[in-house]
Amino acid sequence: MTSIKSSHWFAPILTSTRLFQFLFLLILGSVISEGVFGIERRNKKDDDEISYFVYPLVYQVPGIGAGHGVGATVGNLLGDGSTLSIFRITGEIEVDSILATDIPLFTKHLTLSAAYADGTKGGFAFYDRGSDSPEEPEFTLKFKHSWGRAADLGLNFYDRQLEFYYGAAFALPEIDLVRSDLTDFDDWENLSSEEQEESIAAFIKNFLLYIDLVNLFVTRQGVKIDLTDDRIDPRDGYRFQYEKYGFKGEGLKNFNVEDHSLTAYYPIEDLDSVLVSNVFYSKSKVTKPLSLFGGVDIEDTEVAVAECIAEQKGKPNDSTVSVETACRGLVRGVQDFNVEGNNSNATSLGGPNRLRSYPISRFYDTHSLFAGLEYRTYHLESSTPFDFLLEKGVFEAVQSAVFYEIGQVAPTDNHALYSDFKYSAGVGLRLIFSSVVLRADYATGKEGQETTVFIGYGF
Repeated sequence: MTSIKSSHWFAPILTSTRLFQFLFLLILGSVISEGVFGIERRNKKDDDEISYFVYPLVYQVPGIGAGHGVGATVGNLLGDGSTLSIFRITGEIEVDSILATDIPLFTKHLTLSAAYADGTKGGFAFYDRGSDSPEEPEFTLKFKHSWGRAADLGLNFYDRQLEFYYGAAFALPEIDLVRSDLTDFDDWENLSSEEQEESIAAFIKNFLLYIDLVNLFVTRQGVKIDLTDDRIDPRDGYRFQYEKYGFKGEGLKNFNVEDHSLTAYYPIEDLDSVLVSNVFYSKSKVTKPLSLFGGVDIEDTEVAVAECIAEQKGKPNDSTVSVETACRGLVRGVQDFNVEGNNSNATSLGGPNRLRSYPISRFYDTHSLFAGLEYRTYHLESSTPFDFLLEKGVFEAVQSAVFYEIGQVAPTDNHALYSDFKYSAGVGLRLIFSSVVLRADYATGKEGQETTVFIGYGF
């Protein structure tokens, strides 16, 4: 994923609020229309031929760095409809991973998906909470040797038009505090006292949030209703998906997330093109807060600062930061830590699927809302088998796309969540195969541009 900062070139014609209302009504009309419920799969016979693809991987993550790697995906090797993917990534992020999906267990109605990841180096850029957060990451957390495991069980009916699933993931991250840029200590002497206080507060908050992180356990359960004409490349019908995640961990705040997604597909000119619309809503709730000292109330700030100064009285101070500034930063950092430790995070916006012109997890809060329109046009359509040295499968089409997206995050589900939307607009090029979609998107927005190379559609 690459990031290029520049001014945006798209000026929206509709206001964001009206576009959201238009999308909602468009999808609602599709759902209640009589024709949608009669949708049948385009390919009634499952393709049980083994296919495989080997492809290069190139990434650039803001705040982390760049690198490259290689990936390979094999279809139907572990059973009809299954996929097995292997990835190796090097550079600023070094990880080996294996992903197996939709493996039939005794019957095609019961499937198993599993994932394995083992990394020796990595990281993640963290942005401040809220829709008005600064453009630059608040800090970057980097990892040493870390690993994760995950597995899902799925139960499906009616040619996978109805599916239930439950799964769990477990991770053991090892934080590298030396490489993580929680703050720039060398630059403190060049800052004003106010800037020093802000920098100290940010360091204390983020240090307390992650210093005790030992493990992370995530549960996942949901239901998917897929009334479309094709699972891999739908062109007619609609999908609804509900997911609930539970995040638990030692040294981490615990919270639940509920996601709701509704997507509609409107065929144009006998399936030569399709208009896709998606509305996504996420909410979250803290189940176990993370706090220190029982909380330091805002009204007690001056008392806490005075006590801190008194404790340091008479002690030598070789720092360029005054005792009062250091104490104010310390107290404010604990306050900010307690506030963040009592707030949950809904599914974030930014990255390869939602608001594609922004970096991964650019915007987050207790609630998030997203809506998108994408117009896809098909070229060179065929069902042509191919078998090269490292590639084998059935080529279906080349696809071009244009898209426009809006989204917002807010601490509560009120007018703030439905106004002043962030936006992304862009173009895409995709290669459609019988078992996989390879996607390349270029998007631009208020904060610059992003190029995404990914497997599967954004929505």
